[in-house]
Amino acid sequence: MGIFQKFLTIALAAWTVNAFAAPADSVMALSKKWFDSGKAWSFDFQVRVDYAGSPASGYQSGTLLVTGKDMFRLQLKGLAIYCDGTNFWQWNQEQNQVLLKLLEDMESNMHPSEILFKYLQCKPISMKQEKIGNKTANVITLDASKYGKDFSEMEVWLSTKDASPMRLVSVDRLGNASNYEISNLKKLDKVNKEDFVLKPAKGVDVIDMR
Repeated sequence: MGIFQKFLTIALAAWTVNAFAAPADSVMALSKKWFDSGKAWSFDFQVRVDYAGSPASGYQSGTLLVTGKDMFRLQLKGLAIYCDGTNFWQWNQEQNQVLLKLLEDMESNMHPSEILFKYLQCKPISMKQEKIGNKTANVITLDASKYGKDFSEMEVWLSTKDASPMRLVSVDRLGNASNYEISNLKKLDKVNKEDFVLKPAKGVDVIDMR
């Protein structure tokens, strides 16, 4: 291969990367704009975790109400988690017990509300279109280095209609793959902080660990 041919091959490769990156950047900007136009968001989700080196998978479903200020309300089967940005309530409903902690004392560095927002902080690498049921999504492969301690790969599926998230896929450093399916996503124009404060019913055992 001559020098000119080598140069042309490299130039075409660089152009191909940029051709994918440019529209992906635009779609990500639209997605950020969609979130910036709201105060809070609610959605249902189903998550499937495929464990590395195992044929077994784990399944979970729930609902999440979240703001961009570390306030969220997460409901899972038998478990509810409330956070008002400072305090963190973990309500184990089957045990009729609530653990009250400070948000900063959570064992995980990534709290549940970041399920929705983490992809916005990543740079797009490439984009393609795929179908989810009868809807079309822009599928964006992301640079996960920002979350290098947590993930080796990340991907987001954004609606071609308004760039809102429909599916979030991540692979952690152990090779476990998590697939979040998002449905009934609603953007709210206002939020009440009281919605994120758990007020246990009489008889519920509250353990204050602050």
